[in-house]
Amino acid sequence: MWMNRAPLLAVLFVLVSADVVAQEELFESGMHSAGLSVGIIDHRYTGNEEIARGISYQGPAFGLSYTGPQLRATGLFARFDGGHTLVNLSGIGWLLPSFTLKRLENTILAVPIGALAAWQRTSGGDDQAPLGTQAILLGAGGVLEHQLGSRTEIKLRAMPLAGFTSAEVGNALGLSWAADAEARLEVDDVFSSLGLTISYIFRYQVWNVNGSRTFSSVVDEAYDYATNMHVISVELKF
Repeated sequence: MWMNRAPLLAVLFVLVSADVVAQEELFESGMHSAGLSVGIIDHRYTGNEEIARGISYQGPAFGLSYTGPQLRATGLFARFDGGHTLVNLSGIGWLLPSFTLKRLENTILAVPIGALAAWQRTSGGDDQAPLGTQAILLGAGGVLEHQLGSRTEIKLRAMPLAGFTSAEVGNALGLSWAADAEARLEVDDVFSSLGLTISYIFRYQVWNVNGSRTFSSVVDEAYDYATNMHVISVELKF
């Protein structure tokens, strides 16, 4: 199991390292925030029902979030139908190099290169094959940051990504793509030295596990999913 997750852990390590480097280079306070998240998840099975019994879920999920200089991480959990669970963990980072298109007095437009590491697991008491799926994606998008005042800033980010996904069963490997967007409002010194961050996140991700060196004819249409997420996070900025 740990060998299967090694590439995912490596990408997460790179994202966190880049976030720490950004902090050391900028030496700015108020660059980190952490808090609570609530989301609406539409997780649909798109594979062949005759081959595998997939689990779909449409409803709320709750969890934690973290935002840094170049990293956003979110963990969401949902329990439904008595015994089924859904866990979604992800980290998206804007890695160097990033190309600044235009920098005005209060506005920055940039094209960052990014990476997304995601892990999702559905399970249940009556499910014969709980499925854990991981994905590593790369992409490039756009960023708009605008300073509204001395304490308030708006950040808009959007990025399409594509890469590989794998399942923890059947030695299966396939393709995944996602569209990730975020709108964030940051206000400094709301609670003494602590600030407040309110963000809305949208992500649509396709998990198309369509091949296996051992069971290719079976796995091709067995483990395909599409996930649509709307997440609102409220974080303390420190």
